[in-house]
Amino acid sequence: MRLRLIFIVGIFVLLPLASAGIFIEPLNEIYNYGDQLTIRTNLIPSSATAGHYIVDLKCGANLTINIFNQFFNLQPGVEQPVQITTQLTNPLLSNLSSSCYLFSNFGSDVASSSSFALSKIIIVELELEFDELAPGKKISVSGSAIKESGVSLNGFVELSVPSLNLYKSTAVSNGIVNISTLIPENSKSGKHNITVEVHDTSSSGNVMNTGGFSDEFNVKQILKEIEISAVDEEIEPGKEEFVFQIVTRDQAGDPILKEINILVSDPRGLPFIKKIVKSNENQKMAFSLNNTPGYWAVEVTLDDFTERKLFYVAEVRKLQTSLINDTLIVTNIGNTPYKGPLEVTIGSFVEVKQISLDVGETKKFNLEAPDGTYSISVADASESQVLGSTFLTGNAIKVSDLREDLLDTIKNPIIWWIAAILFVLIVVLVQVKLRLQHRPPSAPLGASKNVELPVKKVGLDKPAMTVSEPSETRQNWSSSSSTLIGLSRSTPPTSSRIFADTQTGARERAVVIALRANMAGNSAYAGQAINSSLSLAQEANAKIYIDGDFKIILFSPRLTKSNENAVLAVQTAKRIESLLAEHNKLYQNKINFGIGIHEGDIISEIENGVFHFTSVGNVISAAKRIAQNATMKTLLTEAVKSKVSGNVKLEKSATSPSLWEITRVIDRTKSEEFLRRFTARNK
Repeated sequence: MRLRLIFIVGIFVLLPLASAGIFIEPLNEIYNYGDQLTIRTNLIPSSATAGHYIVDLKCGANLTINIFNQFFNLQPGVEQPVQITTQLTNPLLSNLSSSCYLFSNFGSDVASSSSFALSKIIIVELELEFDELAPGKKISVSGSAIKESGVSLNGFVELSVPSLNLYKSTAVSNGIVNISTLIPENSKSGKHNITVEVHDTSSSGNVMNTGGFSDEFNVKQILKEIEISAVDEEIEPGKEEFVFQIVTRDQAGDPILKEINILVSDPRGLPFIKKIVKSNENQKMAFSLNNTPGYWAVEVTLDDFTERKLFYVAEVRKLQTSLINDTLIVTNIGNTPYKGPLEVTIGSFVEVKQISLDVGETKKFNLEAPDGTYSISVADASESQVLGSTFLTGNAIKVSDLREDLLDTIKNPIIWWIAAILFVLIVVLVQVKLRLQHRPPSAPLGASKNVELPVKKVGLDKPAMTVSEPSETRQNWSSSSSTLIGLSRSTPPTSSRIFADTQTGARERAVVIALRANMAGNSAYAGQAINSSLSLAQEANAKIYIDGDFKIILFSPRLTKSNENAVLAVQTAKRIESLLAEHNKLYQNKINFGIGIHEGDIISEIENGVFHFTSVGNVISAAKRIAQNATMKTLLTEAVKSKVSGNVKLEKSATSPSLWEITRVIDRTKSEEFLRRFTARNK
C-alpha cells in the first residue's frame, strides 16, 4: 500500500516534469482467480490525441482479453487519470499456468504493467481442538482461510469424516473458519481421518479457488454391553464340561478385550469358584459326580455393568459297587439321594433289594448261599456290572442288609423279653454276691483262731527262640507303626523276639508287594478306593502292614497255602493298579501311586494264632524302593519275572532297565474252575 501511495504521488508530482506517455501503477505479484483487479493508470499525450484508450490482459503467448476500451480527446500535456477495474472470472483463465500482465495503448503511446501470477490456491490454517473423543461428543475445527493473493476468503467450508459417514458444511466470512458437528453414539473406536475443504464460487456456481486441511483423531472404545453365552445351559456332571464365554462389546458392537472377575455359585448361593478370565474367550468348567444338582449361576461385574446367567447341573443317579469276600458294598457316588431297586444276581438266582442312600452314603449287604463259588453281578436302573466270583456259605441264597438285620433283631419283642430276663438274673446274682461278701466268716468247728491257707504261684517257663533281621529292615519298621488292614492289630517284625506258646519258626520264600499311595487332599472316595484295593489282597489271604506312606502286602506259603505266590501277587497287584487307575478317571482328587514287587526269604511263625515274620534279607526295603520309582504302574524284579512269565505279559521298564512292567495278566482262573467242576461231575 505504501508503494502504491508513493507511486500515485510520483505520478501527480513528478510526471509534469517528465515526458508524455501512459503510466500504470505496479501490480501485485499474485492474484487469485475471481479476484477483482483495480489499477490506476495515467494518460499524458505529447500531442493532441483523440482516440480509444485500450487496456488488454495478456497471459502467456496467445491469450489476450480486452478489459478496458474508452474514447478520450486529450490536449497535449493534459493529464488524464484512468482507473481500470475488472474481475478475473473469465473461463479462459481457469486453467492458466503462465503469468499475466496488462498491455495498454492510446494513440501512438503504448505501455505494459508488471507481470503477476494467477492462482487458485487458498491457504488454510486450521487446528483441531481435540486428539481423542468419546462417542456422542462434538468435533470442532477453527482457523483461517486466506487466498494466496492475500484476500480473505468469503466462501464455504466442508468437513467430512468418511469412516464415520459424517459431513457438514457452512459459510466462511472474512477468512474466519469455524465448523463443528457431533460424532454418532455408535461410532467405531480407533483412529479416523478428518478432512476440511474451503472454496469460493462464481456467480454461476462454479468453484474458483480451493484449499484443504486433513488430520486424524481417535474415538474412545466404551463398554456398552456384557453378555454371558453358553454352549449348553444344561450339563451332566462327570461327562460334560460347562463351556461359556463372557462377551463384551463397545459402542459399535465390536468385541472389546477385558479382564473380568467372575463368580460361580452353587444352587444354595455359596461361592464355588472365583477367578479372573479374559473376555470373548471360551471358558471351560468341569463338575464332579457329587456336585450339587440344580441351577448354578455365573455372575460378572465390570465397571457399572452386572450380568448373571443360570445354568443347570443335572441330577446323576449312580451307584458304585464292589465285592469283598461275601460282602457287597454299595455306595451312592451320584449327586442326589438314591431310592430304587438294586438287582443282585448270585449264580442264577436273582434278588431285588429296595435301597435308599443319601449322597456319599454306603451300605453293606451280606451274601449267603449253600457252600460253593458263585458269580456275582448287580444291576440298577442305568447299568449292570459283573463283580466276579466268590465263595459263599449258608443254608440258602440270601442278600441281607447288615444294619437292617441288626435293627430288626433289636426291635424283635422276643429279644426284649430275653434281655429283660437276663437283666433280672444279673441283678439277682449281684445281690446274692453282695450278701455273701458281707456275711461274717464262720470258724471251723473246734478251731480257736483263723487259719491262713497257703497260696501256690504257678509259673510257665518255656524255651525261647530268637530270630534276627538285617539292620535296614529293623530301621524301616521301627520308624512307623504296622497295622494289619481289616484285621486285629498285629506286631511288626522286630530285631529279636522271645516266642512263647509258638509254632516252630520256619524259613520260607515270600513275595512282597509295596504299595505307595498318596491322596491329593482329604477325599473320602480316595480313601475308600485305597481300602478297596487292600481288600483285594485280603481275598488272596495276604497279610497287610502299614509302614509310613507304604502298604506292605506279604504272600507266603504259610499264609496262602500255595506255592504259586509270585503269580498270586502279580495278579493282585494288577487288580490294585486297575482299581486305582479307574478311581483317577472318575474323580478330581487323584491318587498318586506306585507298586513294587520283590521276592525274598523270611522266617515266619504263628504265635497265639497271630502271624509274625522276620525279613532275612532286604526284600521289604527293595520293594519299597521299586514302588517309589514306579509312577502310576506296577514294576517287578527279575526274580519275580522268571516265575510269572507264563502267566503275565511283561516289558522292560523304560526308566529302570533292571525292572519289568506288567502290560497284561493272563487270568486262567475261570477256565481252571470250569475244568475242576467238569472233572468232579464226571468222576
